[in-house]
Amino acid sequence: MTHRGEDVNWETHPQFEIAMQARFHEADLLGHINNAVYLHYMEQAAIEHATSLGLTVDASRAFGGVFVARRHEIEFLRAAFPGDVVRVQTWLLEPHGARVTRCYQISRVADSAGEPFTGRMPRREAPLIAQDVLVRAVTEWVFMSEEGRPRRIPEGILALFAQAGVVPS
Repeated sequence: MTHRGEDVNWETHPQFEIAMQARFHEADLLGHINNAVYLHYMEQAAIEHATSLGLTVDASRAFGGVFVARRHEIEFLRAAFPGDVVRVQTWLLEPHGARVTRCYQISRVADSAGEPFTGRMPRREAPLIAQDVLVRAVTEWVFMSEEGRPRRIPEGILALFAQAGVVPS
């Protein structure tokens, strides 16, 4: 996967993570979680991360617009199954103009006994083991005015992103 023509560094330490339990109604005919469901997991992680930074929908509108997804690129590596606990880790790459890219890595949690199901800053732990990674993805988000036109991301939002530790690209 690439961002602005360069490969995404999947060893980057994520800025935020959530855990979710895969539900039985999310399974497809093959018995594993349907690929479309991962997009919901990614969106939930993005919303919770933005909210933790103070960027609620109302706050975004106060800056003169909202973020909308322009493009998703998703690589499905392994399947999750109903009952699995998955961890969605996310981080932002450096914004450019009206656009910002968000990266996601979804993995199965081996021991979910003490896993909190709320968004949080990630624990400082060893990087994910490749066989645990289920999905890698990037989404290009565009800041849109209320009139539906792209506009440069306001300085106030860029300051919130800087607090999160945006990864230079």
